[in-house]
Amino acid sequence: MNKNSIFFTITLFFGILILLTHSIIYMGYNITKQQQIDLYVTKYLKTFHQIQKEFHQGKMPPPPKRENSFRQKEFPSMLPPPPKELHIDRKILATSLEKYDLELSTLTYQKIATDGVLLGYEREWELYEYEGYKYFYLKDRFNDILIKDTMQVADTTQYMIGLTLLLNLFFIAFYIFLIHKLKPLKVLKENITKFANGDLEIDTFCDGKDEISDVSNEFNNAIGQIRTLTHSRNLFLRNIMHELKTPITKGLLISNMLEKNKFQESLKKAFFRLEYLLNEFAKIEQFTSSNIKLNKNLFTLEDIIDNSIDMLFLDKNEIHINIKEHFIVNVDFELFTIVIKNLIDNGMKYGKSKLHIIVENKTITFSNEGEKLPYPLQEYQKPFNRKYENSSAGLGLGLYIVHSILKAHNLVLEYTFEKNHNIFRIDF
Repeated sequence: MNKNSIFFTITLFFGILILLTHSIIYMGYNITKQQQIDLYVTKYLKTFHQIQKEFHQGKMPPPPKRENSFRQKEFPSMLPPPPKELHIDRKILATSLEKYDLELSTLTYQKIATDGVLLGYEREWELYEYEGYKYFYLKDRFNDILIKDTMQVADTTQYMIGLTLLLNLFFIAFYIFLIHKLKPLKVLKENITKFANGDLEIDTFCDGKDEISDVSNEFNNAIGQIRTLTHSRNLFLRNIMHELKTPITKGLLISNMLEKNKFQESLKKAFFRLEYLLNEFAKIEQFTSSNIKLNKNLFTLEDIIDNSIDMLFLDKNEIHINIKEHFIVNVDFELFTIVIKNLIDNGMKYGKSKLHIIVENKTITFSNEGEKLPYPLQEYQKPFNRKYENSSAGLGLGLYIVHSILKAHNLVLEYTFEKNHNIFRIDF
């Protein structure tokens, strides 16, 4: 998953939120549990102090009012000290403990210490929980006392676990709901990527009523309009190409019926040139609409150069070709021929000396003497940029077509100016 994605951010947020909630509940549970332990220990120690005081004074005050819970104000958080040497008859002690909902344990200390859960301890006392009851073990120099709290208080652990599970279910349900609401955004992003790659048959219609659905539906309407315009444009181009090819074909047939002479050859060349230009316009339409389909295969660069020269009706003596290395390239032969042709054509139109083509080290270089380009090469690679090309020599598409074809082949045209020479280079 992309770390910059909104879905990753939401997932990370809910993960941290769940961990933070667990931590807060765990800390709160431990703090509450410790406070309860302090309350129990305070109760038991105060009870022993009270029983000891009553025993020495020889009177037994009325029992305290019973409550189901212990409030913090009755038992301060500071634990009282253990009673001093508790010399009381066990029968009298048992009778006194009953008034405080306590009794002497019938279980041994070893049994409680082995099977019970130790909740807290200090040097003079230990607090255990066994089968839902609290057991308080008090020890002094003369005897040890193990008492049982007859009031059984429900364990809050199960409630804390239930609360944690409930919060987890709530967070997970809300996370799923949020991801479900944002899912159309992910689908829209995938469709936009397809649209950017030239797929006009996508459908982004969404039946929701939120903002994402509104954007998806508006984008779907825009695609529909673009699709209609594209179909109309393609129909127009097919018709005009057909109407232009018909007279060219007739002209070629008529020229072949004439007597063979210089006039016939010139006429045939003119019609061949028109047919060639018409095909070039068709390819230009593909480039400007980013509708390039490659048919790659293995060819020698020398064959591509020869075919480019033939397309320009040039004599090899008009340019200087130096093949220092013969190597194979994996390209679309027809399209790459246009690349070489356009670079040769530009060099001959705008150069002041004979064009040199050098093939070596997996690189083809075009160089000749001329003025340095006044603008960066990127400016010349824009379509219909006639202010950067001679308006009487072309449509301003030469380097744009070169750039488009090379881009489709994952190649780059490089430009340098050295010693009054313009140098264009393609590195394979």
